[in-house]
Amino acid sequence: MNLGSDIQLIGVSRAMQRIRDLCERVANTRATVLISGPTGTGKESVARYIHRRSQRRDKPLVVFNCHGVPETLLESELFGHERGAFTGATQPRPGLFERANHSTLLLDEVGDVPGVAQAKLLRILQERRFSRLGSTALQATDVRIIATTQHDLRQLVGQGRFREDLFYRLNVFPIAMPALAERREDIPALGDFFLRRAARQHRSRLVPLSDQALTLLISYHWPGNTRQLQSVIERALLLAGSEPIDERHLPPEIVRGFSPPRDGETVTSLTYAQRLITARALYETSWDLSKAARSLGVSVHVLRQLITTLGIQRKDE
Repeated sequence: MNLGSDIQLIGVSRAMQRIRDLCERVANTRATVLISGPTGTGKESVARYIHRRSQRRDKPLVVFNCHGVPETLLESELFGHERGAFTGATQPRPGLFERANHSTLLLDEVGDVPGVAQAKLLRILQERRFSRLGSTALQATDVRIIATTQHDLRQLVGQGRFREDLFYRLNVFPIAMPALAERREDIPALGDFFLRRAARQHRSRLVPLSDQALTLLISYHWPGNTRQLQSVIERALLLAGSEPIDERHLPPEIVRGFSPPRDGETVTSLTYAQRLITARALYETSWDLSKAARSLGVSVHVLRQLITTLGIQRKDE
């Protein structure tokens, strides 16, 4: 795997192994792929991974971000327009479906496509034909569609904000990206990759992550997911200079709630990591056991056992 381009597919977790397997299975087909997941989890990287392993890899992946684009402009971008189709259309212009012919078109945040454009998008997926704005002439297209969304499209369908028939056309081969907090075992490999890349970009000395810093990174909940981890690592490298990266070089929100190892513990021990992750969840939820248990993926009963077994006290906040 080319780590330089497939950064979000780095990882040894079962979730990432499953995602790589799904990508390999669908890459050389024409199936439409819908990649869902929180922001910053690497949905676009998965789309690029699929495209690079497809028979269309010799042509560039065409990317379009649907978020915040006015409806008229969005239709013009996707389908193109003829001269005089609207005010300011002084020249005919091909749309993304023409430019992506025989390649892959990535529709980023497809849940933000407005209603009229949804109907036209459905028509293309059904008939593989479209017409430019201001024209009735139909053009055939051979475009492979990959779409991403941070929204629950089923929920948008229930709210009447997304066409049900379009959802099923897009959801032929769904891939769900997990949050980084759900695959903490991938953080060491991701951290190492981001360190090496940042050192190359800034022509800086490559310094290691200390065990203590790595433990803090693993215990953090990462609301910004992998994108946030990348920024934290890059900043830490610049702050560290020639020193190993430790807790002094990490942002306050990551160090907050940190407690040093106890007698007989090391920062790399399983007991210490478990105590730090549990204590952090309690700290971040103000000791709301129900919320903390949900964030850890355990029951309240198991959480109470962990608090007792690990000797966590509220003063550890």
